[in-house]
Parts: sequence; C-alpha cells; structure tokens
Amino acid sequence: MEKVDGYRYSCDMYGLEEGFPPEPKKPGPARYRTFTYDDTDGFRASKFSRASLADLRLIFRKNASAGRRAIATKPWITAQLRLYDIPFRSSADADELFSTLGAAVSDRKCIEGGPPSIDALERRLQTTYCQSWVDYDAAVERHKLAVDAWHYENFSKLDDPSAEVRCDVKWFFSKYFVDDKGLPAPDKRTEPIILWDMHDYLQELRCHVDAIPGLSAKMTACVTVIAWAQELDRGVDMAFEMIDRPSIKLDHPTLEAYFDADRFLAKYFLDGLHGQPAREKQREPLVLKSYIGGDKIAKKLIEATQNLPDLLVEETVEPSQDWRGKYSEDCVVVGWVKQVVPLAKSLELAAAQAKEREARREERNREKRILAKVKPHIDYARAHRPAPSGPFTLHHLVGSYIMHCRELQRNYGCDLGSMTLDIHAPTSAHGALAAFNFGVVEGTMLLAPSEEALELLREEQPPYQRDDYYDEDSGEDVGMPGNSIAPGKRRAATATQTRPFKRRLGVSEPAPTPGRFYLQWAGCETSTSYLIFDDVHTRSGYFDLDKSGLTARGRFRYEGMFDDPLVFTLLKVADKPRQKPDAWSSYCEEERWRHW
Repeated sequence: MEKVDGYRYSCDMYGLEEGFPPEPKKPGPARYRTFTYDDTDGFRASKFSRASLADLRLIFRKNASAGRRAIATKPWITAQLRLYDIPFRSSADADELFSTLGAAVSDRKCIEGGPPSIDALERRLQTTYCQSWVDYDAAVERHKLAVDAWHYENFSKLDDPSAEVRCDVKWFFSKYFVDDKGLPAPDKRTEPIILWDMHDYLQELRCHVDAIPGLSAKMTACVTVIAWAQELDRGVDMAFEMIDRPSIKLDHPTLEAYFDADRFLAKYFLDGLHGQPAREKQREPLVLKSYIGGDKIAKKLIEATQNLPDLLVEETVEPSQDWRGKYSEDCVVVGWVKQVVPLAKSLELAAAQAKEREARREERNREKRILAKVKPHIDYARAHRPAPSGPFTLHHLVGSYIMHCRELQRNYGCDLGSMTLDIHAPTSAHGALAAFNFGVVEGTMLLAPSEEALELLREEQPPYQRDDYYDEDSGEDVGMPGNSIAPGKRRAATATQTRPFKRRLGVSEPAPTPGRFYLQWAGCETSTSYLIFDDVHTRSGYFDLDKSGLTARGRFRYEGMFDDPLVFTLLKVADKPRQKPDAWSSYCEEERWRHW
C-alpha cells in the first residue's frame, strides 16, 4: 500500500501485523575488540575519541586545572593508550595508567593522528562499515519487493471494490480496466463499478480515469460510479437506486440530491428524467441536510430547476441538537413554491427560538459557574456577620482575596477563581506586603493608607540578597571578576536606589478618602517570565473598601500592556493569607545582576 511516505509508511503502519516481512536492521558501528567506527562518532575506543596532542599536553602540564584533570578517568586514559598504541598493564590502577600516558606524552611517543598500526585499523573498520551500509541498502530493496508482494497478497483476498481502492488505486485499475501494459481492457470488466465513501481518493481516481481512453466516471465523496462510457448512465441509475436502502445510514433524499440532482427531481417531483411537474408524487417539501455536500446541493438543484417555475429551492436554517452543540444547522428546502416559503420561515423561526433558549441556558450556566467561584466569599461573609465597621486600618486587610476583573476574564482568559491577593500583617508602621496573581502578571504588592506612606514603605524594602559567587574549581567563595572580596566573606548590602517622592509645590495634600488604600507592585509576566520592577512609579493603583470591609473596588495600572487602568473587585475569602510575597527587589533585574 504505497501512500504518501511509500515504503516507510508501510513499515511504520503494518510492521506489527501478522505476516508482514521483517524490516532489515540498520547496521551499527564496525567493531574490532574495543575499537569502533561509524559516521556519527568516527573512530573510537571504548566510546572515547582520540584526544589531540595539544589537549594531552594541557592535561599533563604541572599547573593543569582541576577541571581538565577531571576528564582523565581510568576508562578515558585506557582508551587514549589504545588509540595511541602505547603498551600498558591491563591490571594497572588509574594512577599507574595516568603516569604511563603522561610519560608517553613527555617522551613524544604519541604521534599526532595516531600510529600507522592504529591508522590501518581505522581504515579497515571504515571499509567494513561502508560495506555494511551497501549490504543494508540491498536488503532494503529486497524488502520493498517483499512488502509489495505482501500488500498484493492482501489485495487479492479482497472482494469489495471500495476496499480495493483503499488498499491500492493502481492495482484496482489494473484488475478491472487495463492490461499488463497499461492499455485499456474493456473485456476485463464490462459492468459498472459502484464505490462508497471515497472522500480521500477522488483526486487519484479522477487522474486514473482521465488517463484511460473510453473510461468514464461520476464522482461524489459518498457515491462514485466508474464504467466504460457506454455503460455509465446505467451505472448511475444502479447507484441511485442503491442509495435508498436501509443499510445506508445517511439521509436518503439528501444523498440522492447530492449524487444526481436530475434523478432526485425525477423521483420526487417530475414524471420522469427531465420531465414535467407531478404534484401527486411529493406534496410536502423536502428538507435536505447541509452536512452532506455543503452548498453544492443547493447549487445543483437551483441549476436543475431553472426551467421549472413551480419548484423552489430555498436555503435556510433549522434547529439542530448535534454533538457539536450547535443550535441551528444550514439546510435546503426543495418543493412546490407555496409550501416551501412558509416552511422555510417556520424553520428559521424555530432556529432563532432554539438560539434564544441556548443563550438563556448558557447564561444560567454562566451564573452557576460564577456563583460556584464566589461561594468561598459568600461563606466567609455569612460567617462574619455582623461585618466589621470602619474606619479600617491595615490590620483589617490581612487575609486572602479573590479578584474579579472583566477585562482580564473576557479578553485574556483569566479565571475568576484563579486571580488572588494575599495580604500579610504589617511589619512596618507605613504599610504591608501582599502576594498577588492577576493572571497576566504575578508578584509582590506594597499597600499603604496614603501615597506618602507608600513611598516610605518602598524605601524600607531591603536590597536583593544571594550567596556570593562560588568557584566550583577552587571550592572557595570569591567575588565577581574585578571585585576584591576575601574568600568566605559576603558582599556588604547596598541600598536599592529609589526615586524621590515628588510633590508639586504650592499644592496641598488632598483629604484622605476613608477606606482607601494605595498600592504599588513589582512582578513577573506569567507568559514570558519577564521581570517588571517599578522604578518610575507607574505600576500603581488603589482600592476602596466598602462598608462591610469584606469587598473592595479599585484600579490597577499596568502601563505598557493596558492603556487605561484595570478596574477590579476584591472579595475576601479567608482571614489568613495563603501565599507569601517575594522580596520587593527580587524583581529588579539590575539588582539581581549586581549580586550574581
């Protein structure tokens, strides 16, 4: 069965089936004792390639680094001795082997490119390896013939023309329509052949039919007829009659119209093929499904009824409850004019009503999903009745919240239950820290009752800290290149640079808004892991607690991603925060590199 990938496809698809010829095994490396050769790794001993003399001298010099000498394991040294044909005791330990190889390097016993004896062995293994691939290619050609024979044996067991086409189109035409030389052979098959469900084979079938003189076909994805030209009409009649059988699971009138519009009209609305209207045959309109043939059915019927003014073909929609969850489906109504128009309108109205019912159902389901996600807040509010009264301080904020934001939920796929804010108890007189996850960004938030307190809280944040640079080769703590830090000492902390809080001269501070808390954030984009540190004070906002102190509404600024501040709502769900915030300066790229 030669498909897109031909031979390779057959091996992958049918390799495990009973009777399929075993595939030749690809040759591995050519071997001689511990020596191997292949195209990928070249000439090696015990899976190690030959090191150059320059690399060997670097390993055996007096001040060689620990990293270079770590390469010289016992298996590696043994391989180098064999690749340079240096005698050694097979029972020697690693130190003795290291000394033997070092002496050979010092005494210039190692020849660049290897000694003649090893070079000859390499050429012999290379020749053996190349010959193994020549033998493999020949075996593949023999296997291709065996695979073809296996496929043809399976083809010869088939008795269904449709199955024969799916097995091999070329063999199908050779069996029924051409001789051994590829010439037309009308005597092989005089009867028309009817094929079913040829969706993936129509183009290939058409190419073969067009290449054989005298052969004709009527092709659709569901039903195809192939016959010699003088027998094609009879074959079409046979296929059309076979559609109206219980074994055909598709809608029979739709399939009949798709296969042959003229014969469809003759069966239901005319007194014969290309005949006159016969109203007594089919008084009610027929509704044809669009899932067979799409808009091709309407086009075929419109063309076939051009000279029949009493018949009308109308495209519309009808209610649908299929597996795709659609509330309507395209359809074609065909019949007498007076009956088609009202039926088409009623179907369209029913589809609109189904759409409206579906919209109401979806709205109910959406409300249920929202209710399920805010249930933790509802339960929390019920458990804290009566709600605390103001004025509210930072201590009232401590706890866990879920965040609701229409913009993030509608346009960025953020889920209502997944966006959170966890506020911790204040550790400063100026404010508190919180961990937040707002879907598109997550990080650390500073909270304070005023903008001035927020500035003071930011200045209190410690700089980013990490252990000093560790040198794996020396095993000592050292500073970065260019810095002088004694081994084992830590770098002194430096204050994070902050921009002074600017006030407009001559303008008095506005009166504080009751229940309002100001925020500034630093974080990381969840999609790119890009660090965002607010050194210009543009990642800010605020929220206002309501009278209950359990919900809040606010604005969240994220310049660079959103032109306008995001409007959000906070719903409290617990008294204890669930997530711990990272250090404020951990989101500053410069601060991280300074201490790296």
